[in-house]
Amino acid sequence: MAVTRSDVARAAGVSPAVVSYVLNGGPRPVSAAARSRVEAAIEELDYRPNAIASALRGGSTHSVGLLSPDPLDPYFAELSEAMEREFSSAGYVVLTGHTRGDRSREERYVRTFVARQVDGLIFASGAAGSLEGLECPVLVIDGHSLPDSISSISIEQPADAAVAVEHLQRHGHSLIGCISRPVAVAASGSSIDGWRTQQSMVGAPVGDELVAFAETSEEGGNLAAHMLLSEHGRPWAIHGTRPTALFVGADVQAIGAIHACWELGLRVPEDVAIVSIGGTRPAAFTVPPLTTIRQDLPYVASRAVLELRERFEDPSRAPKHSRMRGNLVVGRSCGCNLV
Repeated sequence: MAVTRSDVARAAGVSPAVVSYVLNGGPRPVSAAARSRVEAAIEELDYRPNAIASALRGGSTHSVGLLSPDPLDPYFAELSEAMEREFSSAGYVVLTGHTRGDRSREERYVRTFVARQVDGLIFASGAAGSLEGLECPVLVIDGHSLPDSISSISIEQPADAAVAVEHLQRHGHSLIGCISRPVAVAASGSSIDGWRTQQSMVGAPVGDELVAFAETSEEGGNLAAHMLLSEHGRPWAIHGTRPTALFVGADVQAIGAIHACWELGLRVPEDVAIVSIGGTRPAAFTVPPLTTIRQDLPYVASRAVLELRERFEDPSRAPKHSRMRGNLVVGRSCGCNLV
């Protein structure tokens, strides 16, 4: 059984309160003799104070709850890793919950984190449906329809998507298909908005037949690419041909799309050019390497730590709303190697 403070008190011949004074440096003085007996009993019994209870007495658990959609998506896995690294350096523990786009699952995690008295919550899930009534500081990453009272870090998805599509247009593509994250993920809609806007600027097709929503996974990207590129796919019925390029909302989906091209006997980028969003580590190891819009996740994590720590120190401080842009990382999947 775990050694308690009362066990230490009995071994030292003092009250539990005296043990507390020794451990916490007050608030009352302890004689040198009593302090010596308490310290000897602590060492003999190998007593370990309850860190959580001590933290609660100090008004902070030095913990943060992080909610993200999918541990298998490299984007959110790398974001979680960056968050853990940044908060750990600042002396905080990150408790992570994966919602998988399920609102009820998200709400259960929120209740659990609140019960554990985390100092703050970070929503990277885009749902942000469990924010009402929360008293701890909250930060939402790439959410939507948020109240001004909630701190946020927004990634400029429409602008990033437009850069990706424009890059494909510069290679001479006009019939460009779009593979998107599920509608439940906030950024998916805005990525499609960027695709539509950029295509419309040059008078290129933007019909629904060119859009495929898919799971944020290799399998999802593979299935979506088959829907858009196979001879039985939707674009053939409208345009009489397949798209010559794909804009893909996530690197992990693009990996599946590249595999679908191989299954269909199509070469990347000679037959189908591909540009995605994310800039995750696997993007550099596809064949060919992906051209992608890299989003600086370590910077997002550092901004999150800064914002929440400022709110911890001053709960009355006004929330901040930061906006970020990605940068184009040219691989070979777009066709640059053919120029």
